[in-house]
Amino acid sequence: MNRAIPFLALLFFSCQDGNIKRAINSITSQEMNQDIMALSSDSLLGRAPFTVGEERTVAYLQKRMAELKLTPAFEGSYIQSVPMVSITTMVPNTVDFTTPKGALKLKTDEEICLWSPTIKPNIKISSADLVFAGFGIDAPEYEWNDFAGLNVSGKIIVVLVNDPGFYTHDSLLFTGNAMTYYGRWRYKFEEAERKGALGCLIVHEDAAAGYPWAVAGSKSNTPILYMDSPELNNSRCVLNGWITLDAVRKLMGKCGYSYDSLKQLAVNRGFKPVGLKACLSLTMENRQTKSASKNVAGYIAGSKNPDEFIVYTAHWDHLGIGKAVDGDSIYNGASDNAAGIAWMLSIAKAFQNSGERPERSVLFLSPTAEESGLFGSTYFVQHPPQEVGRMVACFNYDVALFLGKFSDVTITGPGHSNLDSLLRLAAKSQNRYVISDPNPEIGMIYRSDQLPFLKAGIPSMFAKGCIHQTELGKEKTQELINKYWLNTYHKPSDEFDPTRDNLDGLVEDARLFYDMGNRLTSWNQYPKMSRTSEFYNRSR
Repeated sequence: MNRAIPFLALLFFSCQDGNIKRAINSITSQEMNQDIMALSSDSLLGRAPFTVGEERTVAYLQKRMAELKLTPAFEGSYIQSVPMVSITTMVPNTVDFTTPKGALKLKTDEEICLWSPTIKPNIKISSADLVFAGFGIDAPEYEWNDFAGLNVSGKIIVVLVNDPGFYTHDSLLFTGNAMTYYGRWRYKFEEAERKGALGCLIVHEDAAAGYPWAVAGSKSNTPILYMDSPELNNSRCVLNGWITLDAVRKLMGKCGYSYDSLKQLAVNRGFKPVGLKACLSLTMENRQTKSASKNVAGYIAGSKNPDEFIVYTAHWDHLGIGKAVDGDSIYNGASDNAAGIAWMLSIAKAFQNSGERPERSVLFLSPTAEESGLFGSTYFVQHPPQEVGRMVACFNYDVALFLGKFSDVTITGPGHSNLDSLLRLAAKSQNRYVISDPNPEIGMIYRSDQLPFLKAGIPSMFAKGCIHQTELGKEKTQELINKYWLNTYHKPSDEFDPTRDNLDGLVEDARLFYDMGNRLTSWNQYPKMSRTSEFYNRSR
């Protein structure tokens, strides 16, 4: 246990003074109801970046931050402009491979999904060699390098999703069944680019990816948002994509290999990449539109250490107008993430109602483009406000369940910092228990706005009541959660009904994280990244 924990026990369990109690009790469902209803209303058109919905959402957030008397975070403004580009990669209906056993055509979107993360208008790939590169991982701390002795320049690598521990269930291999960042698809593309590959194809398997092909295979001929940066001009990896399990078996079979046999080799330390003796030829067109979206942030200046910041985040964007379901085409995003914004604003209100300024500053950030790739939070971390000297910790909230009070506090992606220990101490004040993410294999920790902070070595946390609604019990709660993911998540039915939905759990989560953040503002130490975190070497 961290040596600081005994002191922290005193910090969290000392009697709350009247100011803190007053602040905590000021967090109620009333204003949360109003914020969620406003932010998930049809008038905001699903809150997609670059739309009228963005303009209305940002205007609402500025108004609320001004009402809460937060100081604008960006040189007198609540707005940080995030330069972005929308790229639509036009891909042929079929993709042509040359193999030792003849030509192979794969159907776009049905068997293979391709796009180009560059602003090059025309991409022509001529007879690019394919190499099976295992997991596409270079992780010295795990003594694993799928690229050892391999020059991938001008080549397209084919890699497995997730990491070796998932397939072997070996707890000593990476982190066993729990996904590390090395298993995340985003890392695979990043590493392929760092190694100088021409392209990267990830093999899609539902369980290993954590979502079905319908989610992964939907980017061909579809606008994709990116941060606009010189890297898009200079990117050496001009092709990203997914390939279905059936399609890769077909491809490797025509190359004289068994996909399942190669996968078995790839899970062993010392695996050597395999040239597939196949080539890909392809011509694509990129259509781009440049614009800027907006982060919104305000803060409360600290009384003793104003250049040290506790950060609360909750993204404002959602999916906008999309495919109609039962006649409804507005993807309102009430639970994802109007509720998260309500959580954040209620915490800001509590700090203001405490009657005294926190010793460290507290910043409230609502980033854009979380749904597109965490671009708003990434840009913020890379371009923090001038006022921010040091970010001490980050607390993020995303996707609320309107089911009432929860007995648990579930940490999504535990083990990255000693914030986990602090949370366990703080949760006791609410008679709640802390549990680790029950589905670590899907890597949810890498899918929301705490990730850019973690990647910068800033202790960060994503935790909430999640698996045990107090009155319903775990089994019934799980049934309702499964129903949510199937019928509500990222669908037009993600709407808010105050006569049906119960915000008591959201209130408890907000009170918990106000109390935790408030204690950290006066703690004379910094939270620490864990040595076991893959981001430890990036920490201060």
